[in-house]
Amino acid sequence: MTDWSGKTADGTFAVQIQAPVLGALDRLCREAGAFETGGILIGRYSDDLAVAIVREATPPPLDSRRGRSWFVRGVGGLGDILGNSWRAKERTYYVGEWHFHPVAHIEPSGDDFDQMLKISHAKKYDCKEPLLLILGTGKQDGWRSLRAFVCPAGCAPLELLPRVGAADEK
Repeated sequence: MTDWSGKTADGTFAVQIQAPVLGALDRLCREAGAFETGGILIGRYSDDLAVAIVREATPPPLDSRRGRSWFVRGVGGLGDILGNSWRAKERTYYVGEWHFHPVAHIEPSGDDFDQMLKISHAKKYDCKEPLLLILGTGKQDGWRSLRAFVCPAGCAPLELLPRVGAADEK
């Protein structure tokens, strides 16, 4: 499995999702079966702040709630996870959310984007440009379907398109 990289059409925002994260996301989606699930993304930005590098995707917190067509991420245990990430030798921190839609054709919902808008404005997240990854059951070239968005405060969400030469979906 290789990393997944994407950029907005205008090149303003970019993301790199490391291969172990993709593997963990695939496992968490398989475990969820026909139910939605999700968690947070932890990572850092490149030295020039041009690329968000996703290093970890958490499982859904135990206080999360879910159904076949909805998911509400809980918060239980995330403070400890983020605290440990912040104190690690290579500091990482909250960079966004991931969400699984148990369908082949994935479309973000209005609720998905509303949540990201709230996060982009919330001081407790300190993340003005959170990422949103949505995964589905569809496969292309053996990889789970994935769409990525950046949701800058005060702006419409922007899709991060797979970079030229990268697989379309992982």
